[in-house]
Amino acid sequence: MKWTVIYHHDVEEDLESVGPAAARRIVKAIDEKLIHAPLQFGAPLSGNLGSFRKLRVGDFRVVYQVLEKKVVIYVLAVGPRRDKEIYRLAVKRK
Repeated sequence: MKWTVIYHHDVEEDLESVGPAAARRIVKAIDEKLIHAPLQFGAPLSGNLGSFRKLRVGDFRVVYQVLEKKVVIYVLAVGPRRDKEIYRLAVKRK
């Protein structure tokens, strides 16, 4: 089954900020992994982001939510993990 991906409106800026090479790797990971098996590849988050999951792509993380009834993946944020920066950003956007 192929899932539909919906991006938060700020994810484009996130991808621009990580640079073109990293952005290509991240988009490729979303296309190859999340679209086909989002629950298999990502790990669940906890706390304020308990309904979200994370996908590791090198030093970067993709924070996303799986909406099973709609067969949709909602990508909330993309960015570096350093100092848990990406998770703070995701909580603000939630």
